[in-house]
Amino acid sequence: MLIIIAVSVILLLPVIAYLLQPLSNQKSLVFLSTFFIFGGFFIHFTSPNSLIGSWAQVTESESIYRTISDNKEFDDLLINKYLNNKSLEDESFMLGVELFYKALELRSFNSAESILKAISSKFTSENFQVPIFSLLADFRDLKYPNLASSNLLVNIENPPNCILESLSFFVSIPNGPIVNIASREVTFPDIDKPFKLDKSHSLVRGFDITSAFLQQEIIKIESQARCNNSAFSAFKTLDLKHSKDNQEELFFYTNEWLKN
Repeated sequence: MLIIIAVSVILLLPVIAYLLQPLSNQKSLVFLSTFFIFGGFFIHFTSPNSLIGSWAQVTESESIYRTISDNKEFDDLLINKYLNNKSLEDESFMLGVELFYKALELRSFNSAESILKAISSKFTSENFQVPIFSLLADFRDLKYPNLASSNLLVNIENPPNCILESLSFFVSIPNGPIVNIASREVTFPDIDKPFKLDKSHSLVRGFDITSAFLQQEIIKIESQARCNNSAFSAFKTLDLKHSKDNQEELFFYTNEWLKN
């Protein structure tokens, strides 16, 4: 944009010199011609419907990428105006995603987080919820790499009078979304070693055990045991606020199983 302004000033110098010349006799014609030419030039670049670009969009882009380079939070008005440059909602969303990954590429976490907040508040329909959780997972895993291996270890004692055929685990957040943050089924399980649950067992990427550790949630772990002639279930709750090294271990003892 600065280059365009500089070129415009240079082009106007001869016109200004002509208009200031006392002996010039075509001043009105030159003034009107210059007014219409540069007026059209200005409208072209400031109009959102210009053919080859918009001066306003160029200005916004410069502000956007300067903010990312400086790792600053975005002004809500600026980021929302930039996203509105696209008429279709899907295209607008992808424009925000492009900015988000540009910020991650530069490890500008303050910028990336503010973009993610803007996207989350602007695109609230169910169609965008899963992609937004995926963006959250990418942000979290890059900013907090020590959380990548967070997990639950579940130890099992056989239910009473049970020849165990399969085990199912479900992890959820009480009073939270009805989607489990982890689920796993094991057939003919070996109960001599603990069963591991981590972010790979999530139904929705980003809404998982790792996020629960990050947010220090209270979680519910339910286990269902299928035996040769019966079925049992048991559950426990854990407060991840007290976890150490992003790992928790729990036990389901024989006397804790309830027959279904």
